[in-house]
Amino acid sequence: MLSQIMLVVAMVLAALAGAAIFYLVRALQRRKETVPEDIREIWDLTRAIEEDPQDAESYYRRGLIYGERGAYEQAISDYTRALELKPDFALAHIDRGVAYGETGRFRKEIQDHSRAIELDPEDPVPYTNRGVAHRNLGQYDQAIRDHGMAIELDEEYVLAYVNRGVAHNEKGDYDHALGDYNKAIELSPGFALAYVDRAKNYMDLGDLQKAIADCDRAIELDPDDPLPYTNRGVTYDMLGHHERSLKDHGRALELDPEFALAHTNRGVAYANLGRHEEAVEEHNRATELEPEFARAYLNRGVAHMELRLLKEAVEDCEKAVKLDPDDPMGHYNLACAYSLSKKPRKAVGPLEKAIVLQPDFRQDAREDEDFDNIRDDDRFARLVMGL
Repeated sequence: MLSQIMLVVAMVLAALAGAAIFYLVRALQRRKETVPEDIREIWDLTRAIEEDPQDAESYYRRGLIYGERGAYEQAISDYTRALELKPDFALAHIDRGVAYGETGRFRKEIQDHSRAIELDPEDPVPYTNRGVAHRNLGQYDQAIRDHGMAIELDEEYVLAYVNRGVAHNEKGDYDHALGDYNKAIELSPGFALAYVDRAKNYMDLGDLQKAIADCDRAIELDPDDPLPYTNRGVTYDMLGHHERSLKDHGRALELDPEFALAHTNRGVAYANLGRHEEAVEEHNRATELEPEFARAYLNRGVAHMELRLLKEAVEDCEKAVKLDPDDPMGHYNLACAYSLSKKPRKAVGPLEKAIVLQPDFRQDAREDEDFDNIRDDDRFARLVMGL
């Protein structure tokens, strides 16, 4: 079986207008408590809207506050009302697009940013935001073009370089990605996220010491961000320093106990130490926090295979494939789980999909002892051995 650590690249959206859930504040009932300033702003804007229901600007500003609090549906509702009152409100299109992106509605996000570009074609922000949406849809060439347009409009737009670097990286063009990250750091040496993303690129290039150095720098610049800790932990794990890896993932989880990525990465480190029960516990926590986290299911499936809990392994790998059908690793490990379960007929199908998506898996399957149970199967032999 093959287990691959999932390292998430952080993405930055220019002009991000995020927000949280609006809640009833009881502070007025307790003298010593202070009503948060943004809640007071929401109250003030709500009163302004009641006095003038045609006030597009107040709807927009309230949407911004909802967005900053993570209450994206309320934010979208306010932006939509602002646009009904003022259809040429470019900023409302941009920020509604960001809110759509935060809720996974990337095509709607693209529509809003495209409309913003029509209204103000000289603004680089909607280009790079639209590029992020294209990247989230796996449309890397469109993303690279959009970020390039943003850079043409503003040659010092650091976020556009970082976001284009991410698109190049996910496309597999690591050299161009490195050039973009280097330019971003040249323009803004104190921008921590550029180091985090360049570290990921160095990992993909196999330059692990440079990856660690970039994570170190990101931590120095922003010690309260859990991402560079877990990314550095992944790098140490790749170098075989599993205990040191656990320490980094632990620090990430001290900073954010609900950081699903750090849980599943710590699970991989536990597995590499042979502590598979603890690995399963970490992946359990990751899937509780993010039920759609495909790689957490896949990593748990690997741990279940090591524990010879094959029914659970098959279920995990099937779930991973369902959530991310384009990941060849998921299909390969599902084939391993079926083979270990002595189900050759079921193993060959996902193995074939894995090889189509990543031809190198044909050679892996020839040598992987997980397929020993089905080597005499004619279909396996034709697929893997060319017989």
